[in-house]
Amino acid sequence: MNAGYEFLQKALADFGLAFPAENVQRVYRYLCRVLQANRELNLTALTSWEDVVSKHLLDSLALLKTPWWEEKQANAWDPLLDVGSGAGFPGLLFALLFPEKDVFLLEANKKKARFLQTIKEEERLSRLTILPDRAETLGQLAPYREQFSLVTARAVARLPELLELTLPFCRCGGFLLAYKGPQARQELAEAARACAILGGQLHTTYSYALPWEKGERTLLFFTKVSPTPARYPRRPGIPGKRPLL
Repeated sequence: MNAGYEFLQKALADFGLAFPAENVQRVYRYLCRVLQANRELNLTALTSWEDVVSKHLLDSLALLKTPWWEEKQANAWDPLLDVGSGAGFPGLLFALLFPEKDVFLLEANKKKARFLQTIKEEERLSRLTILPDRAETLGQLAPYREQFSLVTARAVARLPELLELTLPFCRCGGFLLAYKGPQARQELAEAARACAILGGQLHTTYSYALPWEKGERTLLFFTKVSPTPARYPRRPGIPGKRPLL
């Protein structure tokens, strides 16, 4: 058996996760394609198998270890929208592991969006949709605005800006999941005003350590308690230039 595949299997097991062999094989092929395509497309700064497995794969799948997931998994994330998917973490992983779910990947970078489309076609993910556009644009369109039960975002922006890019997509009663690093508490304090304006409310947090001493991480769960005012998100570039502090 391939050493990289064995490493992946053991890493998932040690992290407390188990999936059907067919789905693990999909993930293995995908991670190989990320490293292969990275040489030309600059998909990720990580170039070693261990780093990709730990800092991308396991970090993305930490959601599946949370009490929120154990309680909500049956009905709380279909459809799912991943904002700023990049190379596909975490949204494409969920499409690979749960192909029966409707998953949407929003990625404005055209080269990265084409890579995501390639993986969709290679793995025949019929319920995966790639959206090659900006969050500020699609967040104002009826087919996407307040339509998603779960919105995810990882390594996209600091929280005040991120909330404006993501909460408009979340339906009332739905959830936003933001993947954050050691500065999660500081970002939460910065984002209090934005959260209130945009209709969100902090629901819970989940902190964890990546294996092999790769760092500390925190998942921030927000619930959508009221509709986002129509003026948000503002036009492209404005949430980053003038965040709601």
